[in-house]
Amino acid sequence: MTKKLIVSLAAVLLVICLLSGGCSKVDESKIKAWKDLIKIPASTEKSAQSDKDILTPEKQSAEPTEKVSVKLYFEDAQQSKLVVEERSIGKVEGIARQTMQELIKGPSQTEMRSIFPSGTKLLDINVKPEGLCIVDLSGEAKKVSNKEQGKLMVQAIANTLGQFPSIREVSFLVNGEKVNNLGGMVDLTKPVQAEYNMSK
Repeated sequence: MTKKLIVSLAAVLLVICLLSGGCSKVDESKIKAWKDLIKIPASTEKSAQSDKDILTPEKQSAEPTEKVSVKLYFEDAQQSKLVVEERSIGKVEGIARQTMQELIKGPSQTEMRSIFPSGTKLLDINVKPEGLCIVDLSGEAKKVSNKEQGKLMVQAIANTLGQFPSIREVSFLVNGEKVNNLGGMVDLTKPVQAEYNMSK
């Protein structure tokens, strides 16, 4: 189709030359210009495909994170017992660690209080095959104001982690070291198990 068009245009150009006084000297640059004008680049289709690729949004490689509902235990407003808050978090491999981080963040409801002394951080958590979970807290955990607060904090951690079938009991470290008590008031010589009668 393109060759026929070039031949036709060349014929028209030849006729114009003859009518205008001959074409002893055909202007090759004009013929070339005409050819360039009607030339269809072989790479047009490829270029169009490349443009499409550029304009197409990249596919998201990661699927949306699956959510799971967990129970977090906090103090009630009177600091006398534990109350439960259900929270939806991302379902990850280290779900116990993720849940502890949520517990340390504190409650989202105003009628509940955090069970940790201010500044307490989770340093590490390790779940043994036999069901023992070792929780390593920062030194701020020792700053419990009284025995009742310390007991509620320890039990809140045990109850929160005890909801997972792989965890049967919890033992505690502070700054990576084994502790026998918390603030000189709460006995931690033995692992602690969940005790849900302390909560609603």
